[in-house]
Amino acid sequence: MKIKWYNLLLFISPAFILYTIFVIYPFISSIYLSFFSWVGVGAKKYVGLKNFYDTLFGSFKEEFFNALWHNIYFFIVVSIVEVSLGFIVALGLATQIKGYHIFRSIIYIPNVISMVLVGFIWGLILNPQIGLINQILKAIGLGHFAKAWLGDPNFAFNTIIAVNIWRHLGFYVLVMLAAIINIQPDFIEAAYIDGANNWNVIKNIIIPLTIPTAQTLILLLFIWSFSVFELIYALEGVQAGPFRSTDVLGTLFYRTAFGGLGSARMDLGLGAAIVTLMFLIILPVSFLYIRLVERRR
Repeated sequence: MKIKWYNLLLFISPAFILYTIFVIYPFISSIYLSFFSWVGVGAKKYVGLKNFYDTLFGSFKEEFFNALWHNIYFFIVVSIVEVSLGFIVALGLATQIKGYHIFRSIIYIPNVISMVLVGFIWGLILNPQIGLINQILKAIGLGHFAKAWLGDPNFAFNTIIAVNIWRHLGFYVLVMLAAIINIQPDFIEAAYIDGANNWNVIKNIIIPLTIPTAQTLILLLFIWSFSVFELIYALEGVQAGPFRSTDVLGTLFYRTAFGGLGSARMDLGLGAAIVTLMFLIILPVSFLYIRLVERRR
């Protein structure tokens, strides 16, 4: 059936108008604002590329690269742990061990809890005085390992990463489980008939056939790692303490654009420059992801 162009236009217009208002317009406005200095009131002052220079080479360089490194570190650790652990757990579930339906539901439960609630729950669990973890360590005679998990600069960011893994692991388990289940049973049965053991089947059939799924997850993790904000905000606040040890580009942008206790500088133009740089970092990976998806079709 041939669709007339004006009918097609009628159908896509509502979505296009909403997308323009809530995505395209704010995006273009943000880039435009990055060339100005503006605290939110009064006239904007045109400063050209000064915001970008200050961010990359000037007075704001240290804060920016500190946050950028945390985003990169977050991506490296999370992608290794979540994808590999998700694969291992999915492999166990794919064998359909007794009670795997219940376990599959349990492991996905943290994904449906709001990030604010996750921050509240883990804030209590990690509390240095009344927190469950320190109480357990003391009860089993390992009290010397008890510490201020979110108050020690050497442990705070890794602790937040561990909470993030707890929150999202269920998603990666389900995706990897779907990839394993979709493998043709004939391949595995033929391998066993030829005398392969379980390890050979995993190494030569399951891992190679689930690598494309892992590649997609890693590309998505890169994009998501540069938009991480809520969990750090919920556990450490906009200051990203202690001593900026949990600061990422999201919290740096929020603190710079909208202010807050401990802000080095408040300027919406400078905040817009940070967001524009985040976009330039994520853009090539987004294109790579789209190309990967298109190629698989």
